[in-house]
Amino acid sequence: MYHQLQPYTRQIDNAVKGLALSSKNQQHFGEMVDYYGSKLKRFKRPQQHLWLLCFLTQRIRQSLERLADGFIHHIRKQQEAAHAFAQQAVFDSWRSAADNVTKAAELLHLFVDDSIDDNQPFATVRQQALSVMNNQDIETLCLYLKKQKRTVEEYQWQYYDDQNGLIEQLLRPVFLCLECQAGKGSEALVTQLKTTKTELLAGNTLQTMDSTLIQQKHRPWLINKDVVHPQRYEWLLYRQLASRLNGRIYLSNVTKYRALEDDLIASSIQPDLLASSTLEKLKQPIQKLLQVKQIRLTTSLEDVARHIDNGDNRNVIMKSRSGTRWRLPVKGSQSLVNNPFFKQMIPVSIADVLRYVEQETNFMQCFAHVLPIQKQVGANQDDLLAILIANATHRGVYGMAQISDRSYEHLSTIQANYIRPETLQEASDIINNAVAALPIFRHYHIQEDVLHASTDGQKFETHLETFKTRYSSKYFGTNKGITAMTLVANHSALNARIIGSNEHESHYIYDLLQSNTSDLKPDVLSTDTHGVNHVNYALLDLCGYSFAPRYAQFTSVINDLFNVTESDDGNTHLALKKPIKMNVIEEGWQDIQRIVLSLQEKRTTQALLVRKLSGYPSRHPILQALTEYNRLIKAQYLLDYIDDASLRQYVQRALNRGEAWHFLRRAIASVNRDQFRGKNESEIVVWNECARLTANAIIYFNSMILSHLLLHFEEVGDEEKAAITRQVSPVAWQNINLSGTYQFASNRKLPDLQEITRPIVENEV
Repeated sequence: MYHQLQPYTRQIDNAVKGLALSSKNQQHFGEMVDYYGSKLKRFKRPQQHLWLLCFLTQRIRQSLERLADGFIHHIRKQQEAAHAFAQQAVFDSWRSAADNVTKAAELLHLFVDDSIDDNQPFATVRQQALSVMNNQDIETLCLYLKKQKRTVEEYQWQYYDDQNGLIEQLLRPVFLCLECQAGKGSEALVTQLKTTKTELLAGNTLQTMDSTLIQQKHRPWLINKDVVHPQRYEWLLYRQLASRLNGRIYLSNVTKYRALEDDLIASSIQPDLLASSTLEKLKQPIQKLLQVKQIRLTTSLEDVARHIDNGDNRNVIMKSRSGTRWRLPVKGSQSLVNNPFFKQMIPVSIADVLRYVEQETNFMQCFAHVLPIQKQVGANQDDLLAILIANATHRGVYGMAQISDRSYEHLSTIQANYIRPETLQEASDIINNAVAALPIFRHYHIQEDVLHASTDGQKFETHLETFKTRYSSKYFGTNKGITAMTLVANHSALNARIIGSNEHESHYIYDLLQSNTSDLKPDVLSTDTHGVNHVNYALLDLCGYSFAPRYAQFTSVINDLFNVTESDDGNTHLALKKPIKMNVIEEGWQDIQRIVLSLQEKRTTQALLVRKLSGYPSRHPILQALTEYNRLIKAQYLLDYIDDASLRQYVQRALNRGEAWHFLRRAIASVNRDQFRGKNESEIVVWNECARLTANAIIYFNSMILSHLLLHFEEVGDEEKAAITRQVSPVAWQNINLSGTYQFASNRKLPDLQEITRPIVENEV
């Protein structure tokens, strides 16, 4: 497909750029082509052209990225296969040589055989020797007798020789789609790659081969009498290309692998964007900002050491022989899931819960028709409820049709018209905003006047394979699955994202915060160790967030960053192992500002940025500046974490809430085997968003119950019961019927909170 579109790629890109459409608009117009299909011809030609341009732009980008990923994947798999083949071949050849030792006597006998005429040519004797053993076995036997082996390298190249079909049918066609751009130190290789591409496109043969690119260890296998082996040389080029797509070589036509410079805002508009930015730290003079942080860090180092000496901080134990032992206990939190409080209530069907939440919040108004001309035509509420529950419980509309009063054809049509990630996101936002308006919500705060959120990934197995599904024996056994990242604050899931189970969760935490469209804006974000990398402290700090992770191996983290010594007078001295290089931060400050502004303007994403920065050498100026600022913020946080038991408790509670929400999410999915059955990534995203909406609806319903009880107990002056109610977590499903035969008739009676809570009001809490 890409080869058919390639001649028009530049024209398509220029046309879309000229329209100055946002990425959301491009996505929406592109989806119109999927929706209408062949019926697209019914529309006016300008409208057809607009939709097709957006559709083609997205498909070209997606195709190129997947081609590049596939190229890297196959090269790595071939390298692994070649290594395994070579190891086995070396073993087999050694064993074969041992078995052929007895034949060595026959070869030696040729030298003393009287029946052989001394005047015969040596070639005749050679033929007799080869009749005993072939040439390769003789060479192997000689090596064996000299206690040597054939090298793994030799057999690896023999393996590549047998993979000619893979080169011609897969790797070469993919390579010809890629446009290479040299990074520092890769100029000669990229020149050869471009020459190779030109020659292959022209005549399908490789003519020019720069032998200086061949490493010394490969030369015996690629060069014979000053002649380079063309097929092996092509393999070498592809291997070097795949290994250098980490910042040393760029693919200018692939977003994921192009240079970082291409993802950032233009330097010419940076001053204007900085002036209009709301990020105060970014606008401060860097010298002043660093001075304030340096003074606070120095003070904290002294305070933490003094508190250890005075016994105020009992979480650090000094030992003269074994060094310093850090002990940071966190008070165990009571379970936040299925509080017995809810077990006393009358169970309610999940369909009735959603219907009640719709009555209170009107969230279904978000489900607008996909076609602009039919925006005013609303879907039947009961049909939408059936689809939401079907997808949330991983049944799908086909499975729901088997156990409800709805037909599959009707539900499929409604789903195609009304259920999309953006409509589900809007509906979840309405529910979350409604939770925030309830009387009980202010009692959910972990810290007063601070919204403390957490992010974590949850693994789900998939029934079918998609591009993002990956193996993970720990979570899926022999099957594949994905990771559902969720941003949770005050028990509600504010945002979610599906990523591959092989992707690092730390690459997406800022994107989750930035794309949160609800009215609930977190101030502090906690993660477990998986949320930490070498730039997240810096990025979140500059973007106005506080990053507060919990480390699994806290002692090693502290020991890597700090030196703890005891002076002659017995006083503790705490210092950084490596001083913060303030001058490096100052020199790279403009680049840091540009990166943060690019994130703020959504010119790039955190995942792309971190992936590309990770490929840079450690002494790259931009990476050095970011990592030094990151160390500065990290050091301050760790000192606060050591010295403040309340902070540790806040972090633990935030993470506990995220885990509790995951239990609720899992309970909803477990209604039908806890497995995504979507046939593509779009369906998996929709199913995950339906589950998030359903879980948030349960949180709202339980919060309404708690608010009703809280107001009642406060009104009658029962402060003891009111205090207990304030401490109850709304993450519970004991009072919700998630499975069974579903009835979606709209004439059903809605849940009555007074009736539901009667057992609690009339008895002890």
